[in-house]
Amino acid sequence: MPQDDFSKLTDPDHWLGWLGHDPATAVRKAIEGSLRAQVADAEVEWVKILEMPRFLTGGRRHSENEQVMSVTRAALAAPFALSVRTSQQGRSILLGVSSWATVNLSQPEGRKDRHWFDLGVGLDWAGERLQERIYEIDGADGSAER
Repeated sequence: MPQDDFSKLTDPDHWLGWLGHDPATAVRKAIEGSLRAQVADAEVEWVKILEMPRFLTGGRRHSENEQVMSVTRAALAAPFALSVRTSQQGRSILLGVSSWATVNLSQPEGRKDRHWFDLGVGLDWAGERLQERIYEIDGADGSAER
């Protein structure tokens, strides 16, 4: 049976600190959460990231030191193949893109995250939406919504 393969996520030299100490596990749990929100007994057997994700990172310069930048928001879109098993459907192989955006990284108490699980789409489609999705989390009054 295939095993998880997150090397295309973790091998690029891109900062993933916003995902915690184990980015692969964080992304896998986000994918599992998306599936279980649809089917409560969904069990992910394996996940493979198919190509290098698209990354988006935003920040602002410190006013006292223009050379220093604080990361305020980050996002990624990761194309995947996975195997999922449910009691109703048995095993299914799914293809799509899992996207994750977070805002307020410079203020951890105000951090807001949102995940998207798009089946049957490609990385170009999801990558084009990252910019709007990373700002979609912010409400009209500047606060973030869940």
